[in-house]
Amino acid sequence: MKKSSLLFVLLAIFAVQVSAQDDAKPFEHLSISANAGTMGVGVQVATPMTRFLTLRAGVMMFKYSYDYEYDGIIRYEDYEGTAPIPMTAKADMVNGLLLADIFPFRNVPIHITGGFYVGKTDIIKVSTDALAGRPIEIGDLIINPENGRVSADIETKGFKPYVGLGFGRSITKNNLVGFKFELGAMFHGTPTFIIKEGKDVTDLVNLEASEELDSFNKFLKNFDVYPVLNLQLHFRAF
Repeated sequence: MKKSSLLFVLLAIFAVQVSAQDDAKPFEHLSISANAGTMGVGVQVATPMTRFLTLRAGVMMFKYSYDYEYDGIIRYEDYEGTAPIPMTAKADMVNGLLLADIFPFRNVPIHITGGFYVGKTDIIKVSTDALAGRPIEIGDLIINPENGRVSADIETKGFKPYVGLGFGRSITKNNLVGFKFELGAMFHGTPTFIIKEGKDVTDLVNLEASEELDSFNKFLKNFDVYPVLNLQLHFRAF
């Protein structure tokens, strides 16, 4: 992560030095864009600092609810069997962003992007009304119900550095409307499960889960880097 930040700073210095010979003026233009991708949907504003450097700021929101069944093999005291347990996972990601696009080539709209996202730490909420007081497995946790209910949050860091590579410009000089495509990685840290309702009995209960555990949660838990794909449709305000 430190190497990527150092690379971004060096590229930014390079862009500013090269563009000193150019006649582009900071904040000379402004664009407003609609965005959609793996970070959800949102709006951004962008302004050029030089011909080689553009700043972007905005907000992205991703909200999704997913109902599924946890079909586990449960061994608990004198009970042994298999039973589907209905569960609900809700994604609620809201992030502000400040990014810089660096264009190494004067006539080719390929850009390297660096910056950060800042947002909510509790990005996923998992819950169920547990059946017959049975323990539930969420990620690596085994949780006994509290008042017949189990819930846990999946939390990440609030400050999330970002690097990316894209094609297109957020502001086009000769067109009022433009399109930009970007791929990148957001470093949000290793997701952590925080119990909100229930009691952690992971070390006390012998519970064997099936291989088809909740993939929605397991995917996020195993990755401290969130893949970012962003499509942008922008309009030049001035």
